[in-house]
Amino acid sequence: MQPFSEHPHSGWKALGRGSWKGLLMAASILHCWMPPRSAQGTPVSIVPRPPYGTVGSNVTLTIEGFSERALSYNWYRKTTENSNRIVSYSTLTGVQKPTDIRERVQPRGFLFIPHLTLGDDDLYVVQIVDSRGVIAAIVRGKLPVYEKLAKPNITVSSTNVGENDSLELTCSTENKGVNILWLSNNQPLALNDKMNMTHDNQTLTIMSVKRTDAGSYQCEAGNPVSTNRSDSQILTVNYGPDHIEILPSPENGEIKVQFNTSLTLECRALSYPSVHYEWQDINGSVHSGSTFMVNPTSWEQKKYTCWARNNMTNSSISKDITIHVVA
Repeated sequence: MQPFSEHPHSGWKALGRGSWKGLLMAASILHCWMPPRSAQGTPVSIVPRPPYGTVGSNVTLTIEGFSERALSYNWYRKTTENSNRIVSYSTLTGVQKPTDIRERVQPRGFLFIPHLTLGDDDLYVVQIVDSRGVIAAIVRGKLPVYEKLAKPNITVSSTNVGENDSLELTCSTENKGVNILWLSNNQPLALNDKMNMTHDNQTLTIMSVKRTDAGSYQCEAGNPVSTNRSDSQILTVNYGPDHIEILPSPENGEIKVQFNTSLTLECRALSYPSVHYEWQDINGSVHSGSTFMVNPTSWEQKKYTCWARNNMTNSSISKDITIHVVA
């Protein structure tokens, strides 16, 4: 192990130049491959408390697994180059250098960082020198720092579409490195084979909208310390009419009605928005409304047609029924 000394070249005169280079190379190799373990073989690690840093809050980088007595602790960012050194702390004097910095080293070598910023998200390295003046461990640990998320914004290519049209929804956020979750009617959206999502989940494409896709949509931005949802966008899907039926349900398109007895017929069809209904008889007479009353006053068999029209989809559908008068 490499000795910790303020005079690293004190043995220069006693050693030949080539021997000194060999010792330096051997020490360098040992330093690079030194496993971060204590003398008892326990793995040494840096553990942030809490595990995630939040912008504006505080965090302590604790050292776990090291039970020996330490002489000093040296904290760095990324590498143990002097230019990357944050602070050095002596356990004998209880003094850290420099003193005029935000970070503070605690007696057990823990690094306390107050008032976190996104710039504190980094790889941290602690060099532990034991009581013999030997580097006992060099440990690395990542400190992730997250910010509290602003409300994301959701935009839709159209909030009023026809069935089988395509649709694109986009979730934008001013924060970076967030996870995007899509919700439909306050539940996590279940993707199907007619939906596509970009790799960052920010854009959702529905290639063939179905009536079951109607409802409210939101996106939620999240990271380990914060979540925030967008406002809702209401999607309206226009469809139909289809699945038309006449009640009471006729057999083979025919209903038997007693002579001079009234009967109310009702027409229904699936559609959004609601359809306009019209009844027509064989003579061309028209009656508006979903219900129609017949009162046969002759023995003549009559045919009626129900028309359902959706003015939004410009579609219509019809169904015939024959009234057969019986005694």
